[in-house]
Amino acid sequence: MITKKLWITIICLCSFHLSIASTYARSLEEIKKSGELRLCVAGSSYELYTKTGTAFAESLGVKANVKTLDAWDNLFYNKEGVADKDAAYTPYLMETGECDCYPNDMVINDWRLKKMDFAVLFKTRMTVVISKDNKGNIKNEADLKGKRAAVMKGTSYHTWIEDKNKTDFADNPIQISFMSTAESMKAVDGKTVDFTIIGADGALNWTQNKVKNSVVGFFVGPVNQVGWGFKKEDKDLQEAAKNFFDSQLKVNSKFDLIWKEKVGITLSEFNLFITNLLGE
Repeated sequence: MITKKLWITIICLCSFHLSIASTYARSLEEIKKSGELRLCVAGSSYELYTKTGTAFAESLGVKANVKTLDAWDNLFYNKEGVADKDAAYTPYLMETGECDCYPNDMVINDWRLKKMDFAVLFKTRMTVVISKDNKGNIKNEADLKGKRAAVMKGTSYHTWIEDKNKTDFADNPIQISFMSTAESMKAVDGKTVDFTIIGADGALNWTQNKVKNSVVGFFVGPVNQVGWGFKKEDKDLQEAAKNFFDSQLKVNSKFDLIWKEKVGITLSEFNLFITNLLGE
């Protein structure tokens, strides 16, 4: 015989499990039924990511529910609150269903592929930005040895510098200060650091529209693919994103208008620039 107390316990346990289940990773079908796409954005360009992510949500016929994170590293945290580059796991925010998608333009690299899959949006290269006064002193990658750099912690630019400090620059490593992209660019412009590294799209925008004393120096590292992050099992949502990206490659697309506003150059113009740069 089930007592009243036992019934209460059963009901409480069921309610608890239902509440936990509601935060688990969701399929595209569940996203459409809920009427919202949960997006998590981070970094200095969070406004760009919010707008492009919202455009994707609208293409699915749902609203965007956007969560802005305090730090870039938070995108990759495990359940212990650590971004472990060596481990393979689903980031906690994705695993719990708090984020369906990271519409952040992330460089796709090996350690990130251990944690999520990507829909590719464009190609780019890491770009060294220096002050105009340093043009004669910093001409190539070798000249970065022993210099002062400002980059955002946890980015692919940070990783590149760390790798160089362990290998080619081990005898005279680059001195790193962690700052946001905006702070890094201002530090270069004010000559409190010697250089920063950002993507080619950001470098064009900053040097043409936002700072007065800084210029694009040169490119480092390999050609990188850049895209949005998804849980590995969410193949249907990834496919929807890829199809949406294809629709945005035309001139005067929604992405073109958003990029023009937030980046200072349209996505189609940037793709033409990078294609010519890479000789494709």
